[in-house]
Amino acid sequence: MADENNQNNSQQLFEKLGVSIGAPLTIETVSPSRRMNVKVIGYFVGKSLLVSPPVKDGKEQLLEIGDIVAVRMLIRKQICAFETRVKYRSLQPYSYYHLEYPTELVSLQVRSSERVDIHIPVQIDSDFDIGTDEWPKSATITNLSKTGAAISSAESFGEAGHEVIVVLDIEVSGLKRSLQLNAVIRNKESADDGSGNITFGVQFVDLKDEDTLSLTSFIYENDHGV
Repeated sequence: MADENNQNNSQQLFEKLGVSIGAPLTIETVSPSRRMNVKVIGYFVGKSLLVSPPVKDGKEQLLEIGDIVAVRMLIRKQICAFETRVKYRSLQPYSYYHLEYPTELVSLQVRSSERVDIHIPVQIDSDFDIGTDEWPKSATITNLSKTGAAISSAESFGEAGHEVIVVLDIEVSGLKRSLQLNAVIRNKESADDGSGNITFGVQFVDLKDEDTLSLTSFIYENDHGV
């Protein structure tokens, strides 16, 4: 069974991935525990990976030389992950970081159809008046993929074609992340469990790369018991 679960894992060379300049990466530090986004500026094979400084609320978040960071990225249909160390911080002519060049990188091929049955409380919000009283509304995600979700709700929050915002908190690699995902209601039907709830099928639209990465990693960890 372990072989089946890991059949899509493989080790690759970073330079073979075709990472483009400006590609987003998610980095995680242990002490303090932080999850931040940076972008690839460039790399020198065998030497270092150059990334932009992490920024939060318009302010740069300092990384110390020697800090160990876990890095994840979404390259086409692969999640790639590696651990590295902050090698150098350059201040001129602008601020950027050198990370040690990754020598052990694991990639996971992800299928668009992968989904997981789960129960996550969510808030449904909207920028539009669709005649359903006040926002936000409480609901529960019962099935999740990186492209959409099945959501159970005690009250209606729209009809097919309506745009909504799905707000949820997830935990990936031990770190919590809050997501606000734009979505379109694709179908709506009464639940068949006698609860009187309504089940909505929503499709996520215009997702940021970091949101897609977070969803994909969350689904993989929960589906494979990581």
